[in-house]
Amino acid sequence: MKSRPSYLFSFCKSLWLAIVIAGLPLSLSAQVPLVVVGPDAGHAPIVKVVVRTNTGINTVSFLAYRPTFTGGVRVAVGDVNGDGVSDIITAPGPGMSPRIRVFDGLTGHRLQAPIGDFFAYPPFFRGGVFVAAGDVNGDGKDDIIVGPGGGAPPLVRVFDGATGNTIQSFLAYSPLFLGGVRVAAGDVNGDGRAEIFTGPGAGVGPLVKVFNGNGFNLLTSFLAYAPNFTGGVFVAAGDVTGDNHAEIITGAGPGAGPLVKVFDAVSAQTLFSFLAFDPNFQGGVRVAAGDVNGDSFADIITGAGPGAGPRVKVFDSHSLAVLHDFFAYEPDFLGGIFVGGGFRARQR
Repeated sequence: MKSRPSYLFSFCKSLWLAIVIAGLPLSLSAQVPLVVVGPDAGHAPIVKVVVRTNTGINTVSFLAYRPTFTGGVRVAVGDVNGDGVSDIITAPGPGMSPRIRVFDGLTGHRLQAPIGDFFAYPPFFRGGVFVAAGDVNGDGKDDIIVGPGGGAPPLVRVFDGATGNTIQSFLAYSPLFLGGVRVAAGDVNGDGRAEIFTGPGAGVGPLVKVFNGNGFNLLTSFLAYAPNFTGGVFVAAGDVTGDNHAEIITGAGPGAGPLVKVFDAVSAQTLFSFLAFDPNFQGGVRVAAGDVNGDSFADIITGAGPGAGPRVKVFDSHSLAVLHDFFAYEPDFLGGIFVGGGFRARQR
């Protein structure tokens, strides 16, 4: 375990880097963003945007919340302001009010100043929030989808990404289930509106659901893992097959091996599956999707759950070759990480 002086040194160093980098005139749209990463519980709320440049891999860092908050940061990306560049959306883990913040993805020096800031649930709720982004209302801008962490009914809410106004809300599971809801969004049927995918937190079977973005009716549901697995399911969405329709990507929660599965969102057929990390690792795997290698297919981004180092692995969705493999934070931070993908930037 890291000693307290070492942790303070690492924290101060990261905070200094965040302040310095945030002051640079660094245009994310002029580079190739790979993935956005947020730490789980036990780390300062430093979000990292990993980008590829002509000189290699660089990282833009910023504080999503006050530096003393260590409950974790869940992350997503989406173009909420319609400028053609994906923005970074953050949600807190347990321990603070359910405050959603949106950071401009156009230029790095603006990352410290949110362009959106609102509460996803009543301020007294402190169970944490899961977050995703997708164009649910078909206006050409991404909206923000949230699910509660543990301790609240499974109320999914959809907000207009530009204004923060509520578009819709619905119960994804039984109102008696208080284990939390993980969310994702992607256009399944090609109607220009993102459908909403949900995965339950720990405590029930691994039932994944797909809700229509136009009316929020249940389209399909299926068990992503064995019926007796109750460790929860992480979900992501991306077009991994190139058919212009989103597929569902799942990651098993704690208690199972780091099994990632990809499903057809309409038929619920399993397309393929693989182990993202060592098969003996039982801490769970968080998932995201984005075209990392520029081949117009969504690649699969994975982050390790608690118990391992803060390792990010990016897999080519066709060959499952590892495109990138790195530690997002200090190697001895074992609290787990959250990942986001799906960046896009306008042509210049």
